[in-house]
Amino acid sequence: MNMRNRLLAILLGTVTMISVLSGCGKNSGSGSTHIAPADGGASESGVTGQISTASGESEAEASEGIESEAAASAIEERRAEAENSGTYKKVVYALYTWTGKPAGTQRVQDAMNEILRDKLALEVELLPMDFASYAQNIRMMLSAGEQIDIFGINPLGYSQTVNDGYLIDLEEDDLLDKYGQGIKSCLPEKYIDALRINGTLYSLAPVKDFAIGAETYCIGKEYLDGINYDYSSKDDEQGIIHTTRDEVSNIFESLHKKYPDKYVFAVSPNTFGQGSVVDPIGGDWFGVLMDPVHSLKVEDLFSSDEFMNRCKIVYDWNQKGYISADALTDNTSISAQIKAGTHMAMMSQGKPGYQVQISAECGRPMELFQVAPDIMKSSAVSSVNHGISCNCEDTVAAMQLLNELYTNPELSNLLVWGQEGKDYVMTGDGHITFPEGVDPSNAEYYHTMNWEMPNSYICYAWEGDSLTLGEDMKKFNDAAQVSKAMGFTFDNSSLAAEYTALTNVYEQYYKQLFYGFLDPEVGVPQMETDLKAAGLDEYIEAKKEALDKWAEANGVQ
Repeated sequence: MNMRNRLLAILLGTVTMISVLSGCGKNSGSGSTHIAPADGGASESGVTGQISTASGESEAEASEGIESEAAASAIEERRAEAENSGTYKKVVYALYTWTGKPAGTQRVQDAMNEILRDKLALEVELLPMDFASYAQNIRMMLSAGEQIDIFGINPLGYSQTVNDGYLIDLEEDDLLDKYGQGIKSCLPEKYIDALRINGTLYSLAPVKDFAIGAETYCIGKEYLDGINYDYSSKDDEQGIIHTTRDEVSNIFESLHKKYPDKYVFAVSPNTFGQGSVVDPIGGDWFGVLMDPVHSLKVEDLFSSDEFMNRCKIVYDWNQKGYISADALTDNTSISAQIKAGTHMAMMSQGKPGYQVQISAECGRPMELFQVAPDIMKSSAVSSVNHGISCNCEDTVAAMQLLNELYTNPELSNLLVWGQEGKDYVMTGDGHITFPEGVDPSNAEYYHTMNWEMPNSYICYAWEGDSLTLGEDMKKFNDAAQVSKAMGFTFDNSSLAAEYTALTNVYEQYYKQLFYGFLDPEVGVPQMETDLKAAGLDEYIEAKKEALDKWAEANGVQ
């Protein structure tokens, strides 16, 4: 059975994620080929028949209405141009990784282009960059007029990127409707609408986890075994142990005593982003919803008991030696610090399949301890997104490439996992895993950022993940608490000076406080004073007015 047929075997096992993925395996506006078992019967997963849409129509039947005349015409025009010139239209796709450009990027890109030349009469140039320098590099390239057609937005800040004029309107001249019908079949309308800024759609979200399991601590299994911690009976079906902050502190104390030569906790600035249910509406911390599930009251985070208490906890951990003295200047990612064996734990956000993902990132089995509830914040959909840049040379080609990445399992699998036999091999039960002799430390193409990709749920499931991971993720999203401000965006362009001043104050203090190097009893009041002087009250009031107008327009109380 060839690669295309095996891909469907896995897809049929996860097709119940229909409300999110319905139509994602069918022919897209780019002319995606139907992928079905060669014999037309049972696939390797034991499921019989074609992928169906929510209405029950077969994939082939549904596809007839998706490919627009404009989409087909655009492909043929590019094909004719390529035949005349001898070169294909190139679409540059910039994305970020934790470790820079994977060694196998060119090889994977070549394999993708074998598909794209045939399907869309274009080629893609993958431009992966290290996350730490990604935002700076992208801004420099866009400012210089360099070709970037599609790029990941969130490291730059969505609202800021829009204000900078770096993104195009994806609905101008019916761009999305004409050339992105496959995308629209993958993303529910509510997730598309949540990305509008003042009514204009500048970006698209990947098919991913939109909720987060807030305040999830990831601790190396070997270290827990070393302190004889009994976690065997506490895992839920997703491998997450639901616990309390006090219990986490007790574990840290035991780890520190057992392993005094290692640091316990690798700190990051995501104390409130991933570590609480506080909702930073509008994409910043200058005016938040402390109780977003029940209230639209905009409050000052920095004067809250929650902020003070969280800073005190980390300060206590630092005073006890759990945190590296070099944390303020060490820019190594927290998962890389654990992988290096210098640290034992980190904080992130839980979700289905995350135990496998973070274990791969950290290069060792990890156990997950979740303190706060699952929640979908106002920026859940806009926190990870991609768009078409102002420098794009052919917006139709860029949209058609995105459409294909959302809907074509073979192409998406190359982007996410690489090539079979080189980057992964099949297992007997339909999963994939590393080839013999390959692991995260020497893999040529393994970036662990599947959540960034347009649609990783039409790909193979990695060994350890559920074959129904897509269905599990849909249930996770559906069951999570939801912020009342879901979809709210804040245009702060009229407050640019205040925002800059507030950001400067925030950056002066946040690492000192979040990493436990500054006594909160001293630092928090001083930070609050400086923020007030920088215009915090005025900024919060403007955000409150904008939220009130949004709530009224959307019938949210």
